[in-house]
Order: sequence, then C-alpha cells, then structure tokens
Amino acid sequence: MSFVGGRWGISPSQFQFRSIVPLREPGPGGWKSARVTIQLLHVTPEGIERNVTCHIEVQVPEFNKYGIVLDEIAQLEAAVAADIAAEWVLKTGGFTATMCNNFETEMDSLLRKRIDGARVIKAM
Repeated sequence: MSFVGGRWGISPSQFQFRSIVPLREPGPGGWKSARVTIQLLHVTPEGIERNVTCHIEVQVPEFNKYGIVLDEIAQLEAAVAADIAAEWVLKTGGFTATMCNNFETEMDSLLRKRIDGARVIKAM
C-alpha cells in the first residue's frame, strides 16, 4: 500500500487478482482484476515531503495471445510497473489529482508493454 522509495516499495503481494470474467473456452479471454490503494510517499531526511493516495484497478487477461497469464507473473509485472511509475511521478510532482492521473497513465503504459491486454484504470 505504500511507496517509500527503491525497488519493491510496492510489493507484488499487494496485487491480489480475482477473476471478474472467467475463461470459458480455449484461446484469449477471461479477465482478472486487482484493486489497490497506492500511497505515494516522498520521504526526505527532514520528513515526509509528499503523501498522495491513489486508488487503481489493474486488469489483466486470464489468457492472452501468448498463453496463460499466471497470477504470480501479473503480480510481479504490476509491482515493477507501479514502482517505476511511482518513482517518476514523485520526481515530477504536481497536485494530488494530477499525480494520481500521471501515476495511473504511466503504470498503464509500462504494464501494457509487459503483459499484452493489461490495463490500469482508476478504481471506482
């Protein structure tokens, strides 16, 4: 739930995927989703400089054109994308809503490159 800095500030275990559209037949299809609250913290020796809370939903196919998307792979790739996006967003700064939008957009872009069919959206 939080990012303090460095790799694995956002743990793969935070992305607990649940099936939202079951895979019904062989081939690409099905969806699983993980809703996550990410707390972006920028900590300096003087204390917390920024503290922004973002609510996101990560969706990945159960099966894409490359085969089965295992939960463990989806968790790992989501965590890596979240860490990189968080680091970038914290460096660029801005207002809370802007930072969350930028985080979501950046994480979505990064995750789509790693898992075909994945997406990151604002959690409702």
